[in-house]
Amino acid sequence: MPFFNSTLMDKAQITKFIEDSCSATNKPFVTRVMCKNDVTHYGYFNSFDDYNELKEKDQYRFIPRNNFMAFKNEYSEKGKYNVNHSIVLAGEDLVDIEFVLPLHI
Repeated sequence: MPFFNSTLMDKAQITKFIEDSCSATNKPFVTRVMCKNDVTHYGYFNSFDDYNELKEKDQYRFIPRNNFMAFKNEYSEKGKYNVNHSIVLAGEDLVDIEFVLPLHI
């Protein structure tokens, strides 16, 4: 079931969704992010060191699903998140976010 539908999401809705999905009590979920330019991303939101800075600009860091294993392996080896495995999504471009399926790590 979509989180939000038919109009662009506002900053508060996006922030709540991301913070809820990244909380320690929730297991990671594969997330589908639909943008107003008809691009759809599958992957995971994650809180990097620049989360608050990006949030102020209504931008959010997202790890595309095809980058997740490299992201996870590098974090396991170095203990640090590498932004090179992520993309930044602008809140003004997001139309809908929904959980697709739980991540099995």
